[in-house]
Amino acid sequence: MNFKPFFLLLTLVVAQSCSLGKIDQQKGVDLTTQLLNDLKNENYSDIDKYYMDSFNASEPTETKIEKFKRLREAMGPIVSFEMLLAEVKKEPVSNVNQLHIKYKVVCAKVTALQTFILVNDEGQPKIIFQNVENI
Repeated sequence: MNFKPFFLLLTLVVAQSCSLGKIDQQKGVDLTTQLLNDLKNENYSDIDKYYMDSFNASEPTETKIEKFKRLREAMGPIVSFEMLLAEVKKEPVSNVNQLHIKYKVVCAKVTALQTFILVNDEGQPKIIFQNVENI
């Protein structure tokens, strides 16, 4: 019995499965930076493109837009933002790679810490979690 083709196939399957969970850190940073720029400029027209489909399904676009408008009213317009952290972590339960990104966001009334968690969605990083807190 010739094991070379089997071994080669097994090696390819293992290599492919290991790369499925990879997330492009730069693309994730670019995505969250663009979201913050859109929020700064009150451009809500493509807000759903930043989030996973399951996230969008759980919250209609209009609801997301209203939340961002209320945040802007409470915190003031975004003046500037600075990325503090971008690191890939493996989620222990699902074993999925997640990109954690944190920004210091200076608004007219307060300064906030915005945290994003992104995962791969059809090969592209998408936001699955977002948190805003005063610092």
